[in-house]
Amino acid sequence: MSISSCQAYDIYHEFGVQHRQFSAASNANQAYSNSALSINSFYSYAQGEEQWNGELWLRLDKENSERNHLDLREFYWLNYGEDYEWQIGVARVFWGVTESAHLVDVINQTDQLEGLDGEDKLGQAMIHYTKQIDNGQVEWFLLPYFRPQKFYDVGNRFAPPMNMDKKALYDSGALQRHLDSAVRLTQHYGAFDWSVMAFSGTNREPIVQLKGETGQAFYGQMQQLGITAQYIQDAWIYKAELMLRKNRAHVLNQDQKSRISAVVLGAEYTQVGIFSTVYDLGYLIEYQSDNRDKTQVLGQNDLFIGTRLAFNDSDSSEMILGVLHDLTDASQSIRLEASMRLGQSTKLEVAAYHFNGKGDNWLKQLNKQDLLEINLFWYFSH
Repeated sequence: MSISSCQAYDIYHEFGVQHRQFSAASNANQAYSNSALSINSFYSYAQGEEQWNGELWLRLDKENSERNHLDLREFYWLNYGEDYEWQIGVARVFWGVTESAHLVDVINQTDQLEGLDGEDKLGQAMIHYTKQIDNGQVEWFLLPYFRPQKFYDVGNRFAPPMNMDKKALYDSGALQRHLDSAVRLTQHYGAFDWSVMAFSGTNREPIVQLKGETGQAFYGQMQQLGITAQYIQDAWIYKAELMLRKNRAHVLNQDQKSRISAVVLGAEYTQVGIFSTVYDLGYLIEYQSDNRDKTQVLGQNDLFIGTRLAFNDSDSSEMILGVLHDLTDASQSIRLEASMRLGQSTKLEVAAYHFNGKGDNWLKQLNKQDLLEINLFWYFSH
């Protein structure tokens, strides 16, 4: 909404209704279904070369009380010139190019209570400076405050097998106030894009320590180097992500490898106008390799095969179906995601997951947690 030629503001809200339906009873006789509400409010104000942006998130869940929270997802000041940009406050950034895993995406903490695909992120306090250079840009990050993960309480779906202590442990004596830092170089040469990024600070992935019958999250210190590459050739897109991580030695971190390496290599082919329609059909294949133990993470020796259907209609309808198959023990996870607008102010999202973990594969804990999730959003402004 414009105020004048040099000032503008925009305020709108997203009211959401979510329903989760599980296909089977779990070992703990957990509920077959649950419903929840959400309100997401977006604010932006621009004047000249400055902007203020904010996003306030509220989740209300009767069955899973730990999901009830009011969270400041974003609130930052943005100032930009011809070849630079400052972003200061709480914000979210995304790094990555592949579909099945985001190995290099390390700035924001994952919100485990909101999604199973790891793509829901908490806001991160940051000072973020971007400098434009020939064919790309360089970004510097200072991250002064760390946000730990939250866990479901025992008795709920996707909860750890033990009660979790609300207080986390840290390698750094500065605890959550350790000053993390990162730098990222991105460049574009015609159809080829690449980036390299380095991070030093608190590991976003906790190690759960047992204290009697209670678990406690431990966050170590790490250094990480990431590389992404993407090349477009006609209807083909070739993608790669590489992650190299060095964990600092700590007595509570002994079960972790001191050096971790992981890679995702893949390709996507898009068939435009299938069957003489306006629909586009994409075919995806990605290979994942990770030297961590399969009881800790997915992707040691896995193949992802998927398809993406874009309807190219006024409702922005799209659907993606993918299977992640462990080539070592044949464990599988299947996910379906679809979305479309219903009129000018309503949007429908549907997601379904099927898990089949075998042996000591990390997926084994999700057996009997097959899920259908429906989200209906209503947008309005004032």
